Amino acid sequence: MQFRVDTDGMTFIVGGIRGVMDFETKVQVLDKSSGVPLFDVDVMAVLTGERPEQLTVRVVGQPSGIEIGTRVRFRDLSARTWEMGDRHGVSFKASRVEPWTAGRSSGDGKAA
Repeated sequence: MQFRVDTDGMTFIVGGIRGVMDFETKVQVLDKSSGVPLFDVDVMAVLTGERPEQLTVRVVGQPSGIEIGTRVRFRDLSARTWEMGDRHGVSFKASRVEPWTAGRSSGDGKAA
């Protein structure tokens, strides 16, 4: 099941960006619905009064105008739980990532 993430009040700082590669073929993975390459964006997520967390958010398309240390916002951020054998976790995906601009929330303003 996929859940929308409310990012109001959160700050995201980029730590790295890399293409998502197929483990076996070493070819960049494409989004199934659009055919556009997928990228993983590593960020430090900070919520006031909470301990910062490192997250990886998968986005569709090459992020532009973003460097390490850039404060960003995500559009349509969602979380999904996963399980593989005895391993489990939460993965994050967004329709896109863009540089944060003053006066706008970190996300798309929609509640979880």
